[in-house]
Amino acid sequence: MDIEIKIGREVEGSSVLKVPSSCKKVSRRHATLAWRDGVVTIEDNESSNGTYINGKRVAKTKLKEDDIVWLGGNGDNENNECYQLDLKKIFSSCRDAEKKARTDFSKEFEEVKQVYIEYQNKVAEAKKKSTVKSQLPLRLVSFLPTLIGAIIALNPKGDPTMRITVVSVGGAITGLINILMIGKSSSNDNLNEELTDLQIEYQKKYKCPKCGKEFNISTQHWKKLEAGGVCPHKCGAEFVKK
Repeated sequence: MDIEIKIGREVEGSSVLKVPSSCKKVSRRHATLAWRDGVVTIEDNESSNGTYINGKRVAKTKLKEDDIVWLGGNGDNENNECYQLDLKKIFSSCRDAEKKARTDFSKEFEEVKQVYIEYQNKVAEAKKKSTVKSQLPLRLVSFLPTLIGAIIALNPKGDPTMRITVVSVGGAITGLINILMIGKSSSNDNLNEELTDLQIEYQKKYKCPKCGKEFNISTQHWKKLEAGGVCPHKCGAEFVKK
């Protein structure tokens, strides 16, 4: 996208930077600044007092964002009659204008999709770890009947001591099951907390690269974006090259 900005005390048009009339050393139509695909140049329009970049008078040159640009003098701003350009503000405005006019965001959308894929992988990993932990108590419980059977087999005569032993083991099993269920509930709480943290972390990154509005990362939203090809917030961003 090409942007042209006319600079001076008496400039007209849709894209101008009007210098205050008190800056008398600045010409009425002093200079022209051009933005072309991220490259910025400034051209002096044969002004009376010149355009200075980092202390050197120039006719036309490329600009960097940290350059110091004075119109009408070499930074010697006696009586505030010269004017210094705010390049950071100009560069930022040009980027915003270019972004607003651009519609093809297919490259940026690939980065957005990677955010979603990474999020889904971490969610799956967290659920897998939680499943392994929750299955461990059940495996321990499944081993207890074998243990009880072994105790009975060791005392085939069924004496009182055996009955006491069986009752004691049964009570121990009940207590253990209760403890294990509490642990399982705690594990679920930990999983839910971890999933919430992941959603908060990745939700901030899962957004339209043009308008900056967030998408719903808790659904298969990126598949809908690919199918639709455009931002649902209607900012004009296209996510699939046509």
